[in-house]
Amino acid sequence: MTSPDSTTYLVSNGQDVDGNALSVRLDRGGIVAAAASLHPQPGEPELDARGGVILPGLRDHHLHLFAAASARRSLHCGPPQVNNAADLREALGQHCAVNRDWVRGVGFHDSVCPDLNRHWLDAVCADVPVRVQHRSGMMWVLNSAAIEALSIDAGDALPLGAERDGSGALTGRFYDCDDWLGQRIPRSALSLTSLSRDLARLGISAVTETGVNNGLSQWQSLRDAVVSGQFKQRLLVMGNESLNGVEDAIPGRIEVGPLKLYLREAALPDMAEFTRRIAEAHRYQRCIAVHCVTRVELHFALAALEEAGALPGDRIEHASVTDDYAMDKLATLGVTAVTQPHFIAERGDQYLRDVDADDIPLLYRGAGFLDRGVALAAGSDAPYGDIDPWAGMAAAINRRSRSGQVLQAGEAIDPEQAASLYSGLLRKPGGGLTVQSGMEADLCVLDAPWQQCRQDLRRDHVVATFSSGQLIYHRDNQQ
Repeated sequence: MTSPDSTTYLVSNGQDVDGNALSVRLDRGGIVAAAASLHPQPGEPELDARGGVILPGLRDHHLHLFAAASARRSLHCGPPQVNNAADLREALGQHCAVNRDWVRGVGFHDSVCPDLNRHWLDAVCADVPVRVQHRSGMMWVLNSAAIEALSIDAGDALPLGAERDGSGALTGRFYDCDDWLGQRIPRSALSLTSLSRDLARLGISAVTETGVNNGLSQWQSLRDAVVSGQFKQRLLVMGNESLNGVEDAIPGRIEVGPLKLYLREAALPDMAEFTRRIAEAHRYQRCIAVHCVTRVELHFALAALEEAGALPGDRIEHASVTDDYAMDKLATLGVTAVTQPHFIAERGDQYLRDVDADDIPLLYRGAGFLDRGVALAAGSDAPYGDIDPWAGMAAAINRRSRSGQVLQAGEAIDPEQAASLYSGLLRKPGGGLTVQSGMEADLCVLDAPWQQCRQDLRRDHVVATFSSGQLIYHRDNQQ
C-alpha cells in the first residue's frame, strides 16, 4: 500500500482505449505523467499492466454505504430469490427459527406478497422482532413483536408515514420513516471494510454516498471510516442541511456533497418551501440532488429548479421515467441525470408487468439523454441494486431483462458511453475514458486491451485499482 502524499507509483506497459501504448506515474494523489513509455525511478514501486488497458478509476455515483453494509447481514425477501408469498413464508420461517434477535429483511417487492403487513408477518414469525424493507428503500413492514420492542403505540403521535387501518390500528407499514425508525432500532457496529474491498475488486476508486438523512452523526461515522483506512475509496457525502457548516472535510478523500432532497408523488411537499430549500443550498454554493422515480416527481423537481435557478452540479437521482419534455428541460438547465441502467436487467420483467404502458419506453433511458446533450452518469443504488458497475454497463448496452426481453432498444448505448457513465469527477459525474496528466490518481487496470474488453464487459477483467494514488486492489495479491 502506498501513501497518497509521499510515494510515487508507476503503472507501465499498458494501453489507452485507442490501443496506444500508455504508462502512468502517480504522485501525491494525482497523475503527474502519462506517456507511451516511462522509466521507473530509483525505488519506485511498479505495476506492469502487461498490455492491458488503463482506465480512469470507476465511480459509483449513487450508493448507500451503511445500508449496503447492513444488507450483507440481512435476509433477501424479493426477486429473484423470493418470488411469491410461499417463498417468503419459507425464507422468513427458516430464518426466524435460528435467529432469536432482530430479523432484518431486504429487497421486498409488492409482487411477492401484496398483503404483507404486521398480521401476515405475525402468522409466520410472532415471537421474534421482524422488519422487512421494500426494495425502493422507502417502506418498512414490522411485525407486532417489533412494534412492541420499539414501544410504538397507536395512541401516540406518530409520523404521517405510520399507516393505520380503518379502526386506527397500526398496519405495521411505515412509509418514509427510515430515520425515525433508525433512531429506535438497536444498531450493532457496522464495518465498511468488506464493502470497500469488494468495490475495489470491481475497479471502483470513488463513491458518492446519497442518503437523504445523512447529518453530522453519519458524517462523523463515514469520516472515521475513511481516516481509519476502513473505507479506502474517495467519498462524497450527500445529506441534509446540517452538513452545510462541516469544517473537517479532507479534500480529495471525504467531502460534503449536494443537499439530498427526496420526492414522493403521493405526498409532494409545498412547492414554495421546496424551492426555498434549493435556493438556500445554492447560497451556500452547495448543489442539490433530487430523488425522482416518477414522471410527476421529475416535472415537480424541474419546475422548482427552474424557479430557483440551477447551479452547475445539480442532479436528478434515478430519472426513472423521463419524457421528452423533461429531457429538454434537463438539457436547458444543465442538470445531470444519475441513473441505474442495471435496473433494466434486474427488474425489467417486473416493469413490463407492472408499469403503465405509456411509461415503459421512458424507463432508465440512455441514448435519449446523450442525444440531447444531458450529462448522464450511473450508480448502483446499492443495496437496492447490485454494486457491480460492469453489469450496469452491460445492461446499458443490451437493455435486456432477466428473461431476455429488450426494453426500448433505441435507448441502448455503446461500450464507451456505458463505461463513461461510471467515470468523471464525483462532483461532475460522467466523462470520458482518457487518462492524462493532471487527473486524480484513480486508475482501473484491466487484463486485456480495450478492443477486447469492450466486447465482454465483466468484473473478471479487473487487475488493479488505485484510489488517491494508493493501490487498493491487485488481483495477484488480493489486497
